[in-house]
Amino acid sequence: MPKEEFISTGIEKLDKLLEGGTPEGYTVLILGVSGSSIEILSKQLATDGKTLYFATDETEEEIKETMQRFGWVKNNIEVIDIASLYSESLMNGEQRRVNVYEQRSKLKELIEISSSGMPPIVKGHEDFLAILSNKIKTAGKQKIIINSLDFFLNQYNQDEVIRTIHAAKISNIQNKGVLYMILTRGIYGDIFERRMEGLADCVLELEVLQKGSTFERFLAVKKMKNYAKKIGIARYAIDTDGFVLEMIERIM
Repeated sequence: MPKEEFISTGIEKLDKLLEGGTPEGYTVLILGVSGSSIEILSKQLATDGKTLYFATDETEEEIKETMQRFGWVKNNIEVIDIASLYSESLMNGEQRRVNVYEQRSKLKELIEISSSGMPPIVKGHEDFLAILSNKIKTAGKQKIIINSLDFFLNQYNQDEVIRTIHAAKISNIQNKGVLYMILTRGIYGDIFERRMEGLADCVLELEVLQKGSTFERFLAVKKMKNYAKKIGIARYAIDTDGFVLEMIERIM
């Protein structure tokens, strides 16, 4: 493919491992275990090119503070702060619960509210999957980073998440961008992980191995659709510059 049909990851040596970057329209699944610093990688991917970043466990302010700490100057990023939306939704839900409790403690008011003596509970919260799907559909050609799928899997059933990601993949193909999805490995079952790997065009896996009193970190390119030569593995470290790859090896 011509060079212009690849999109840089923003990490020079990761581009080298991928022999030029990620093809336009690709969906990339990044699997990581605890301690793999996958959250740092997700932010560093946003340092190059126009980026739409879905934040589920950190606020927009926290993300930008971390990027600033590593010296990553990034102005062309739009953060969808789902973490703050979710916190607000939780607080509103708890306030409704408190209101119901207060109403239940007042017998006279209970009788006036309804003949059953039980105050109505208004249910409702943000549909975060709908927000995700709508934003990706209108994103245009750019990087899209979902950090992470764990949040959606804790709010919705797996089939709902799969359907939304499938729709997001189609939108990304049409927009000729790159869709990165972060997922903690080993929590949601082997079958679900295999389904996600089958849906993705590229699968990167971060592994941490303990050797004595030290830890070694590895990034493996497990899958790259139509590009078998890109399959490889590299040792990596986290330093003051962020995610740094070392010792690239090809797996033939």
